[in-house]
Amino acid sequence: MTGILAAPHMPPVENTWAAPAISTAVAIVLAVVVFALVRSARGSIRTPDDFLLAGRTISPGQNTLAMLGGFIMYSTVIIIVGHVALNGFDAILMLTAFMMGTVVGVLIYASPMRNVGGHTMGDLFVLRARERPARIASAVVTLTIYGMFMVSMLAAIGLVGARMFDTSSEPNVAVAGLVVVVVSLVVIAWVYMGGMPGVTRMLVFKAVLMTVFVVVLTAVVMAKYKLNVLDLLDDAQANAKPDARGFDLLGPGRLFGEGSTPLSGQDPWVHLSKLFCIAVGGMGMPWVFMRFYVARSGREARQSAGWASMIAVGFYQCLIILGLGAVAILGANNIGRRGEHRDITLPKLVDDLGGTWASGLFGGLALMSVAAIFAALLINGATSFTKDINAARGRRPDPDAELKDIRRNVLRIGIASLVLGSALVPLFTHVFIPTAVDMGAATVLPAILYSLYWRRFNTRGLMWTVYGGMAVTLVMVVFSNGVSGDPSTAMFPDLNFKVFDIEPGLLSTPIAFLLGYIGTVSSTERNDAGFAELQVRALTGGAARTRKGPLATGGAGEGDQESQTHSPAF
Repeated sequence: MTGILAAPHMPPVENTWAAPAISTAVAIVLAVVVFALVRSARGSIRTPDDFLLAGRTISPGQNTLAMLGGFIMYSTVIIIVGHVALNGFDAILMLTAFMMGTVVGVLIYASPMRNVGGHTMGDLFVLRARERPARIASAVVTLTIYGMFMVSMLAAIGLVGARMFDTSSEPNVAVAGLVVVVVSLVVIAWVYMGGMPGVTRMLVFKAVLMTVFVVVLTAVVMAKYKLNVLDLLDDAQANAKPDARGFDLLGPGRLFGEGSTPLSGQDPWVHLSKLFCIAVGGMGMPWVFMRFYVARSGREARQSAGWASMIAVGFYQCLIILGLGAVAILGANNIGRRGEHRDITLPKLVDDLGGTWASGLFGGLALMSVAAIFAALLINGATSFTKDINAARGRRPDPDAELKDIRRNVLRIGIASLVLGSALVPLFTHVFIPTAVDMGAATVLPAILYSLYWRRFNTRGLMWTVYGGMAVTLVMVVFSNGVSGDPSTAMFPDLNFKVFDIEPGLLSTPIAFLLGYIGTVSSTERNDAGFAELQVRALTGGAARTRKGPLATGGAGEGDQESQTHSPAF
């Protein structure tokens, strides 16, 4: 559970790169610019769909960049560079898994999810299952994943504050806490004011700035080697931290080889399981594929996802160069030599190549980057809470009342997230992101695949898939090395009741598929009409017809037959 997606704890480190004054000034300037962008979007918000989905008027170009902005997280930029510098070839395979995950998003989620319409996964689930349990399942999955990512993003904000806005070697909890509170309140205000249009502009702005910064830094690294990649690789290998088992930086083994995981005999399955879960679970995050809902059509959703995937490939290649360039230029003694220090390698490289001003600029960009992810999470949480919970309760407020309710929910969820996240941040919260990704693999992927492509799928199958996948994942997490058995990163390092070192998703995903199958075939409920309507919607983007009456027919004990009217959601 301590893979690349995990944000490391903050051990003492000699901070020689931070430029707090410049980083603060840059962060303030960026905040003002984002405020102007968000405020300019406020006038376009007149209905709930305007607030939650930007009226489905986002162009493919904007959506591409916003989706790219969702890929660019603290863990996928700062930590991955340090990971590559430490583990070379095996760490690069992690980036391959990220790239594969974006392809999964294009092939499975993009066009069908947009064409089905609606706002959440629940709008897909209700076409195959009774509304109330389907909506509750959608809300449970979405809000659970939201909560885990939210806590991790607040921890990432605190890490950026400690690393880039303070020069002490010991993490300054006061500075980190102040940064978390201020940034969180600002983000809540941004989302309250600008909704999805504002969040989209924020993500586009972030994606452009971070991409330009990474590309320029990559160009500087390559210029030092006169564009000779082979020389860079030679220096990286020569300067790499020695591996006690004899594995080269540019060869396999540092993460796949025996002894890679503390107190474990499960190598190389540990690393392989991480690659699997990233590939199949990374794009199963509800807050990520919410970008598909805002597209103007299924075709444009697919285009946006495809272009974002291609740009991400180039972006990740730049990160590989920066990781290998860091160890080649700085040497093994001047990078993060431990897994917990992976996040200091890129700041050190920036400082070495660009000096104080570059470090200050990077600090401001990093803070804005994690703030934008928190904004994307918050709008997703508010959407699920409003739409799924209201539908499950049978509430159908008028548009004006619903828009007010949505804004109130942004404040409620945002403030509650800040309070809860601030309480959890001092703990070892690095297990939350990989656990959320495991849940994406074990609940979202099977539930959506079954809903889209299996005619027989029904309410019981959905319940067993979602809750069974979640239960298996959480049980495996409790008995994983993220909770105990790892003296450096476990939540309880002095205890050892772990059973699993592999990522839970490697087992919980096929188990969830199996549970969904068993649950479905053990029920007499069928909804062939719902599947027929779903096929028309998923393929064309249009509703087959307006249907009134029971969604499903089945035997006794399947629960009350709820009625619902389906109309075009576009």
